[in-house]
Amino acid sequence: MTSPNPVRSVLITGAGGNLGQKLIAHLLAQDWCERIVALDRSAPASPAPGDRVQWVAGNLADPADASWREALGGVDAAVHFAAQNPYPDAPWSDACASFDMTLALLGAAGRTGLRRIVFASSNHVMGQYKDAPLADTLTPGGLTTSLEPGPGTRWFNGREMLQGTAYAASKLMGERACLAEAHRSNGTLTAVCVRIGWCQPGENRPETINTSGLPGEEPNVGPDMERDLRWFRNMWLSNRDFTAVMERALRADAGSWGQPGIVVNGMSANRGMPWDIETTRRMIGYEPQDDIWDHVG
Repeated sequence: MTSPNPVRSVLITGAGGNLGQKLIAHLLAQDWCERIVALDRSAPASPAPGDRVQWVAGNLADPADASWREALGGVDAAVHFAAQNPYPDAPWSDACASFDMTLALLGAAGRTGLRRIVFASSNHVMGQYKDAPLADTLTPGGLTTSLEPGPGTRWFNGREMLQGTAYAASKLMGERACLAEAHRSNGTLTAVCVRIGWCQPGENRPETINTSGLPGEEPNVGPDMERDLRWFRNMWLSNRDFTAVMERALRADAGSWGQPGIVVNGMSANRGMPWDIETTRRMIGYEPQDDIWDHVG
C-alpha cells in the first residue's frame, strides 16, 4: 500500500491544535518520517521535542505572508488541519476564512512539488443524516462518502438548538477543492480527504462523549437525547485510530484508486455505526483497533 516514492517529510498546518499535536507526537515515533514542518500562527510554549520538527509561525489567511509559502518548500506531503474556527458552531465569516486558507494552500502546493495533501474534513459534512428523514435511510455501514452530502449537524447545547451549516459547508467545499486540484495536476498531487469523527482533546475518553456536540460541554439533555448520544458516540475516533488513519492517508499508494483524489470516513471500529469504514480499509489500508462500545453501555 506504500507509494514507490514514499513520503518522508510532512507539513502540518494548525500544528499547535489538538489534532496537530497528536499527529506530530505519533510521526516522531515513526522511522519513515524524517522531517516535520509544524505551521501555526505561533509556536507553542512547549513544542514537541526533537530535531526533526521545525516550527514555523505563519498565517494561512494572509496571502501576503511569505513564511507559510516558504515552509511548503521541500516537503513531500501536507496535512491540513488549520481553520479560522475549528468548532461546528463557527459563523459564516469564520467558515469563509477557513475555506480561503484551504484555497491558498492548494494554490501554493502546485508550485512547490507537493505530492500528497491530506485534508482534515469532518463528519459534519453528513450531519443531516443524524435526523429524519435522512436518518431513516441508514443501515449499519451504509453512510458512505458516495451518498449525497447533508452538511450541518443539528444539536442541543443545553441552552438552544444549533446547526453547524457554515462549518460543514466549508469542509465540503474544501473536499471539492482538494479533489479538483488533484485532477487538475493529472495526479502529480494526490489528495485524501478524511471525514474525521469525534477525537476529543487530551485523553479522548469514550465516556466523555456527550450530546452537546462540543468538547468540554456536559449536557446529555434534549428532546432526542438517547438517539443523539448514540450518533455522537458512533463517531468516536480514538487517539490510536486517529493517528493510524492519518498515517495511512499520508502513505497509501494512489495507484489503485482510479482517480487522484478520494474522500474517506475516519471513525473507530464502533459496532453497528452507520459510518462506512470498509471503504477506508480498502482504499488506504486503515485498520482501526478500538470500539467505543467496549467502553460504554
